[in-house]
Amino acid sequence: MLTLTQNTKPPTQKRVRTPTLIQMEAVECGAASLGIILGYYHRFVPLPELRKVCGVSRDGSKASNVLKAARTYGLTAKGFKKSLEHVKTLNPPFIILWEFCHFLVVEGFGRNCVYLNDPATGPRKISLEEFSQGYTGVVLVMEPGSEFQKEGKKTSIISSLNNRFKTSQNSILFSLLVGLILTFPRLIVPIFSQVFVDKILIEDYHYWLRPMLLAMVITAIVQGLLARLQLKVLRRLLVKLSVSMSGQFVWHILRLPVGFYAQRFSGEISDRAQLNDRVADVISGRLATTVIDVIMMGLYALLMFTYDALLTTITILFASFNFIALQYLSRNRTDANISLAQEYGKVAGTAIGGIQSIETIKASGLESDLFTRFAGYYTKALNAQQKLGVQTQILNALPNLLTALATASILLIGGLRVIKGELTIGMLIAYQLLTSSFLKPINELINFGSTLQELEADINRLDDVLQNPIDEEATRQTHQFARPINNDPLTSDSFKLQGHVEFRNISFGYSRLESSLIEDFNLIIKPGQRIALVGTSGSGKSTIAKLACGLYVPWEGEILFDGIPRSQIPRAVLANSLAMVEQDIFLFAGTIRENLTLWDTTIPELDLVKSATDAAIHESILFQPKGYDAQLSEG
Repeated sequence: MLTLTQNTKPPTQKRVRTPTLIQMEAVECGAASLGIILGYYHRFVPLPELRKVCGVSRDGSKASNVLKAARTYGLTAKGFKKSLEHVKTLNPPFIILWEFCHFLVVEGFGRNCVYLNDPATGPRKISLEEFSQGYTGVVLVMEPGSEFQKEGKKTSIISSLNNRFKTSQNSILFSLLVGLILTFPRLIVPIFSQVFVDKILIEDYHYWLRPMLLAMVITAIVQGLLARLQLKVLRRLLVKLSVSMSGQFVWHILRLPVGFYAQRFSGEISDRAQLNDRVADVISGRLATTVIDVIMMGLYALLMFTYDALLTTITILFASFNFIALQYLSRNRTDANISLAQEYGKVAGTAIGGIQSIETIKASGLESDLFTRFAGYYTKALNAQQKLGVQTQILNALPNLLTALATASILLIGGLRVIKGELTIGMLIAYQLLTSSFLKPINELINFGSTLQELEADINRLDDVLQNPIDEEATRQTHQFARPINNDPLTSDSFKLQGHVEFRNISFGYSRLESSLIEDFNLIIKPGQRIALVGTSGSGKSTIAKLACGLYVPWEGEILFDGIPRSQIPRAVLANSLAMVEQDIFLFAGTIRENLTLWDTTIPELDLVKSATDAAIHESILFQPKGYDAQLSEG
C-alpha cells in the first residue's frame, strides 16, 4: 500500500555503495532491486528465490508485492508518494519506480547528480535533470526491523569455480606441479648470461664455454619437454571440463519447470549453453597458467633480491601500480561486463526468436517491428561495450608504459651502480633478464584480471539457470502403484490409462501474490469424449491443458486419471497415456523416423506405421524420398 506522509528530515548528500545484482530478464527488476537492498544490509538471497517470493510473473512484479516480500525477510518496508524535493531527504538506499515500468535503487544524491544502482545496467550516475524526468514519485523505503537477520554471503567467483573444480582436482594439481618444476629451468637462463659475460668474455675463462653451452642445450630440452607435458594435460582438462559442464547444464535445463521458460528468451537460454565451452577454456588455459605465473613471480622476486635490493624495490613499485589501476577499475569493469554479457544475450535471443517465428512475422507484416526491437537491444549492447572499451584500453596501455619506465629506471640506476663497482656488467644483464621475466607475468596477470571479470559475467548467467530448482515432475518416482477405476492394478507393465480424467476443485494462478486465474474448477471427461473449452484470449484454456499434462501444479484441488491422483501414477505410465499438441509445432533436424520416435530405436516398425496411419500421414510419408528416412530441416 502506498502512503502519502512521512516525517521529513533535513536534505542529505550522503551516498552509499550497494552490491551489484543484475537482472536476467526485464520482469525481474523488482526482485533484483530487493536483492540489492538486502545485500546492502548483509542478507544475501539468490535471485531465483527472490523471483518466487516477489511473485514475479509474465507481467513482472507489483510494488505491493515487493513490499510484502521485503517484510518476509524482516525488513520494515513502506511505500510513499514523494516529490523530487522530499525524496532527497530520505536515507539511502531505497527503491523507486522509474518511468512507471522499472524498479531501481537510489544510492544517494550528489551535486547536481544522482547515484543509481540499476538492476538492468549496474551502478551509474545521472544528472538531476534526467532523474526528474524518469522519477515517477513512487518510493519504496526499507530498513532492517527487529526480526531481520544477516544471513548468507555474497556469491564469489572463487566459490563458483570451486564447484566446477571438484571433478578435476587431480588434473589441475598435476598441471600446477609441472608448471612449478618448469620455473627452475627458466631461473637458470639469467645465470647463464651472467657467467658468459663476467667469466667467459671479461675474465677470459674460455674453457667454460663448451660445458655452459651443453648445460644450456640440456636446459632447453628439459624446458621444452615439460612445456609439452603441461599443454597436453591442460588440453585434456579442457575437454573434460567442457563435456562435464555442458552435460550438467543441458541436463538441468531439460528438467526445469515450464515457468522458467515462460519469462525468458528461448534463444537467450540456448546461447548460455555455449558459455560452458568459454568458461572451460579460461579455467583450463588462462587460469591454470596464471596461477603458475604467480608462483614464478615470487621465485623471480627472491632471486632478484639476491642481486640488488634497491633495483628490486623499484621494479616491484612499478608492478604495484598496475595492480592499483586494476583494483581501481575492478568494480566498474565487473558490472560493465555483467551488463554487456546480458545485453548480447538479449540480442541473440531476439534474433533467434524472430527467425523461429519468421512465418508469423511475415504474415503480420512485423518485419520493421522485429528489426526495431533487435536494433534497440543491439544499440544498448554497443553502448555497454563502448563504455567498457575505454577502461580496457587504459588497462592494456598501462602495463606497457610502466614496463618501459621500469626498464629505463633499472638501466639508469643499474648503470650508475656498475660504475661505482657495486654491480658487474654480467649481473646487470642477468638482472635485466630477470626483470623482464618478472614483469611479463605481471602484465599477463593484469590482462587475466580483465578476463576474470568477463568470466564472472558468464558464470553468473550459467548459475542463474543452475540455481533454479528442477521440476518435481521430472524426478518423481512412484513405487506404490494404485488401482484405477476398473480395479486392475496399475503397474509399469500395464503402461496405459483408460482415459477417465477429472479436475476436482482446481485453483491456479501464475503468481501466488495475485488472485488465482482459475478458481474452484471442476470437470469430468469420460473415455472417448471430446471437450472444447471456449473463452477469450488469456482466460485459461491452454492453462487447463498444461495442468492436465503436469506442466503446472495446481494451487488447490487435484487432477485424477482413472480415479487415481496424478501424483500417484508412475511417470512412465503418464508419458505413455497422455499427449499434448501445442499451438506451434517444432521439428528437429533429422529423419522423419527420428522425429516420430524421438530417437528411440526400440520402437517396432509396425507400431510406427500404425501410429502414422492413425494420424493419416503414412501415405504422405511414403511419397517422400526414402520414406521414413527422409531428412527434415529444423523447425
